[in-house]
Amino acid sequence: MPKYCRAPHCSNAAGQARPPGRRLSFYKFPLHDAVRLRQWLAQMRQENWVPTRHQHLCSDHFEPSCFQYRWGVRYLRPDAVPTIF
Repeated sequence: MPKYCRAPHCSNAAGQARPPGRRLSFYKFPLHDAVRLRQWLAQMRQENWVPTRHQHLCSDHFEPSCFQYRWGVRYLRPDAVPTIF
């Protein structure tokens, strides 16, 4: 099953061609962190929706400060909340 972004009006999917230097990555919803999940859904304006473990948001919805880099790999910070919609 290909990954695609679940954000409203976003059509990003894994495997799409991107301009050089514009990496796209996908992040699962924090289903085991109720407080953070509510923050994510509130930012999306989807408070009454319940995501599944197979749904993702793409990196385009997170500020650069939401990421950390280790050994050249980009990770989403554990306290990151998407803000770009």
